[in-house]
Amino acid sequence: MADQSIPSDDQLPQKYTPNFTYFQGFWCRSELVPNITCFQNHFQALDADIVLASKPKTGTTWLKALAFSILNRHRFPLSNSPLASSNPHDLVPYFEMTLYNNGCHPDFADVSSPRLFATHLSYHALAESIKNSKARIVYVTRNPPDVIVSMWHFATSRPERAHWPIDECFEQFCRGEEGVPDLSGTMFLITGNNQRQTKQGLVPQIRRNERKPSGSNKKDGGVHGMSVLRGGRESGCH
Repeated sequence: MADQSIPSDDQLPQKYTPNFTYFQGFWCRSELVPNITCFQNHFQALDADIVLASKPKTGTTWLKALAFSILNRHRFPLSNSPLASSNPHDLVPYFEMTLYNNGCHPDFADVSSPRLFATHLSYHALAESIKNSKARIVYVTRNPPDVIVSMWHFATSRPERAHWPIDECFEQFCRGEEGVPDLSGTMFLITGNNQRQTKQGLVPQIRRNERKPSGSNKKDGGVHGMSVLRGGRESGCH
């Protein structure tokens, strides 16, 4: 049975019909509206859950691979890592695009803790169970001009958007019409100050920062070599 709280298409403002719908204060892909509603109504968070949040083209794939590697570093040897044969998006699924796609109600009974999830939604659009739990939320950000260029290249690689002018992409991005909510309202920036930090030194640094109180990260600039956005409440993960 369909969720009674899912609004119909004719109840919501449309733009670029039928591609985008204005829903809960942001423009999103129309087909995601029932998925988001189902996720908000039915997901039950655990205190040990970790949610990776990002806007598209900001380093999501990198963040998923890094987080999965850290959480499973004692479970899988490097020679047998699932990342060698699986896409990070398959290992760390999205709430709104994968787990609750087409009204699905996923069974998490066999998922070991801590559970690792991903989303492009902003804090206000998350399930209330996440906000009311001690679940950790990890954000990644990227320089907006770089995001726009990456988004434009990604979009124009598809036949239906092959001739999309980059200036139109820029204007749409600035209006918040790229299909995901603006994340800036509930986060502050913690930026690395050593851009020459090697990748080999980055993971141990992140592990050390996971054990630091939030105040120490604000003082020392966070994780060297990367920029991280964290929610207005203490997330416990940086």
